[in-house]
Amino acid sequence: MTLLAVFVGLVVGWVALRGLLVHPLLPVWVRTSVFWTVPVCALTWVVIMTADDASLFPETAPCPRVPMREGVLGDGEVSGISTPFPPRAYCRWEDGTVYDLAPGAEFLFWVFFAMTVVPLGTGLWHALRRPTSLLR
Repeated sequence: MTLLAVFVGLVVGWVALRGLLVHPLLPVWVRTSVFWTVPVCALTWVVIMTADDASLFPETAPCPRVPMREGVLGDGEVSGISTPFPPRAYCRWEDGTVYDLAPGAEFLFWVFFAMTVVPLGTGLWHALRRPTSLLR
């Protein structure tokens, strides 16, 4: 079932991209913006997913194992957590305190995600309204 969902997503994405590229009313920079926003969006996603990773430099871990001062950020055991979608990286202490690690990268991800989805939605709309335009 997962392969079916991936296949349907790829077909819909391909039709949306074709519809976007042959859309007659959009300027060229809008039609080609998808080709640079998708990689940048993926890069910001990777930055968010690795924000809580302490294995590279344990002494400068984003979620300190020992509190800097008691009660400043949180008390007790701390763990770094990443959620793939919506992308979010944060530290959670035993007392329930949560500290976001990459709020700027999360904002950039949503900006680039919107800059990808809106043109592709326009292309899909154009492809569904005029399927003969895809035959060129």
